[in-house]
Amino acid sequence: MKKHSYIPLIAAISLVLGMAVTYLLLGGKGNNGAIYRQDKISQILGLIDREYVDDIGKDSLMDKAITGLLQELDPHSVYMTAEQVKKENESLRGNFDGIGVQFRIIEDSITVVRTIKGGPSEKAGIMAGDRIVKVNGKKLNNITNDTVLHYLKGPKGSKVVLSIKRRGSSKLIDYTVKRDKIETNALAYYGMLDTITGYIKLDEFSATSHNEVNAALQSLVGKGMKQLVFDLRGNGGGYLDQAVKIADEFIVKGDLIVYTDGRYRGRQDYFATNGGLFEEGKIIVLIDELSASASEILSGCIQDNDRGIVVGRRTFGKGLVQEQKELSDKSAVRLTVARYYTPSGRCIQRPYINGDPDKYFQDFLDRYANMEADADTISHDKKLQFTTKKGRKVYGGGGIEPDVSLPYSIFKRSDYYSQLLRQGLIYKYCFDYVDNNREKFANYKGGKDFVKNYSVSEKDLMAMLSFAEKNGVKKQALSNKEQIEIKKLMKAYIGQNLYDEKCFYSIYTELDDELQEALKSFAKKVS
Repeated sequence: MKKHSYIPLIAAISLVLGMAVTYLLLGGKGNNGAIYRQDKISQILGLIDREYVDDIGKDSLMDKAITGLLQELDPHSVYMTAEQVKKENESLRGNFDGIGVQFRIIEDSITVVRTIKGGPSEKAGIMAGDRIVKVNGKKLNNITNDTVLHYLKGPKGSKVVLSIKRRGSSKLIDYTVKRDKIETNALAYYGMLDTITGYIKLDEFSATSHNEVNAALQSLVGKGMKQLVFDLRGNGGGYLDQAVKIADEFIVKGDLIVYTDGRYRGRQDYFATNGGLFEEGKIIVLIDELSASASEILSGCIQDNDRGIVVGRRTFGKGLVQEQKELSDKSAVRLTVARYYTPSGRCIQRPYINGDPDKYFQDFLDRYANMEADADTISHDKKLQFTTKKGRKVYGGGGIEPDVSLPYSIFKRSDYYSQLLRQGLIYKYCFDYVDNNREKFANYKGGKDFVKNYSVSEKDLMAMLSFAEKNGVKKQALSNKEQIEIKKLMKAYIGQNLYDEKCFYSIYTELDDELQEALKSFAKKVS
């Protein structure tokens, strides 16, 4: 049977499912108060099950039909299977049940990068550099991140037997690991860049984000912070309430943080309250094309209230509010019910065509592929002109346009250096170097000692370049500046593999061109 023969069938079921989904989401009533009859779905599926010419899985067919229906709406209204819901919830709630390791797949082998301190694997005796060869006696082949997670995650209290290949041991070593709750961090790093400048990098707006940012602010203020860089690059968003709570730490009481508005929901305003931890010091918010949703709420709030300077590149433009409605089999429909607006009235959502999600995401990919263009601004249509609290002009049209633009073109590196970065060869070399030479680092008393006293030699640099050449990147000349930068980057990667992300960022912030350029904006006045 040809694939296109299913299309009329799926279309017919989609119509029925449309009524059923509306029934579920609107509490059993349509716009005109008519009651939709759920039994039509079971009638049609029963008919297919009893009489259709081929054997078709009803569950799979229904999933496809619901997905097709929601694709006729906006790009962010989606259907999620029960497994997808579970994964999504785990990523945002700030914890999951597992064995407590960070891993990397290298040459079809699960390599432990580090064990989480105090976690089940560390307690069992598993070490960084160990290779997980078997799980519960089963040899793992053709592994992916998803298959690894499938084998290693599990309910708290359950046990899993890991067969480990360890350097220096000719036999596999079996460890029985009892799974437990593993805490995850939304905050990648925070620290002082100098005596008055603090830095916070937030990766996502999960259930724990505000608490983590709150603790970071208390620490930095206690160390004398007078100005802050809040880094939202690559942050795709998360919970609205976390964005509001974090913004409230910077905005004075009564200022509008964000509002939502929808056909049936009406306008809902979110205002700042008393007692923010950093309401007076200077702020720079660092954004890029991957900053989305809650990141755009926070950066738009700072910009529209003239609280700080937004630096970087125009954000993604995801300003649709979804509510998640769980269905009887634990799957869910995530339905758009409103839009986000910045305090000045700008709609964050960029334009889209209903029923054409492919074009919506392709437009973004095309933009991302051309990031080296000098300009990446929203077209300044006067109809989309708004004013900030102090009367500055800002523009709508999708996403948050920065006050100070940092196009990729100003950070262009040599093709040779760019190739090393693109192919991940510097990181790969450093990972292998640590794995093969752990005894050389045994005398360091932790990350701070490493940062202070370790340096990458010229010999180490040449060895990395030779490694890259063996992996297809022909050796070429590097400028003195590039050589110094690569050595520091190697040190950051080595520190990351030996210790943690904090060690990495404490070195990498010196190399981060966008961050260093953004720091200059503390002396600027935006008009």
